[in-house]
Amino acid sequence: MGTAEQIVFVIDDEESVRESIAALVEIRGLPVETFATAEDFLQRYNSNIPGCVVTDLRIERGMSGIELQEVLSSTGFQIPVVVISAYASVSNAVQAMNNGAVTLLEKNCTTDELWAAIVEALKRDTQNGEQKDADASLLERFSSLKPVEIDVMTRIVGGMLNKVIAREMNISLRTVEMRRHNILEKTGSDSVADLVRAYVQLEALLGRRPEDVLRSGPVPPGHGN
Repeated sequence: MGTAEQIVFVIDDEESVRESIAALVEIRGLPVETFATAEDFLQRYNSNIPGCVVTDLRIERGMSGIELQEVLSSTGFQIPVVVISAYASVSNAVQAMNNGAVTLLEKNCTTDELWAAIVEALKRDTQNGEQKDADASLLERFSSLKPVEIDVMTRIVGGMLNKVIAREMNISLRTVEMRRHNILEKTGSDSVADLVRAYVQLEALLGRRPEDVLRSGPVPPGHGN
C-alpha cells in the first residue's frame, strides 16, 4: 500500500448528504471525495488507493450500495464499505453484512456513530494493506528460489532427510546442505519449521502447491488459482 494517504469515498444521490458527510471527514483532517453514483466512483477508484467507502443503500441512478459491494468483491477490491440507509429492510441489512459491510447505519445516526464506523473501516483498510504487503513479500521471497532449490525445498517440507534427498536427486550431501542453507536464507526462515510454516501460508495464498506456481514463474498474490 505504500505511504499513500487514506481517502474516504462518499456515494449518495443526495447532495446535502454528500456534503454533510464530507464536512464530517474534512474537519477531522482526512481527504474525502464524493460521488452521486456508484458508477462514477468505480471510474475513479483503483485498488492502489487506500481508504474506505461510505455509500447509500439505495441510489436513484445506477447500481445500489449492495450491488456496488458485489462489484467490488467480484473484481477483487478489498476496500471496506460502510452502508447507510433511510429505510433498510432486514433482508437488505443481512445482505449488506454478508457482503462484508463494516456496518449498516440509519441515515439519522449521530455524527459520532458515523465517524466511529469510518474509523473502523479505515482500520480494516490498514490491516488489509499490511496483509497484502506481507503476502507480496512472502511470494517474492519464494520466487527468488532457483529451480534446483525448489526441488530441494519441496523435499525438505515433505519431511525428507538430507541424505535421502541427496540419494533421490543423485547429488552430493554437501550440495543438499548448501541448497538447504540458501533456501532458508532466501525465504527468511530461521529453521525448517519456519520454512514449513511459510510454505503452508504460501499454499493457502496461491490456492495450489507453491512449487507448481514457482516453476511457471512468479505470480501476484491472489492469482494462483
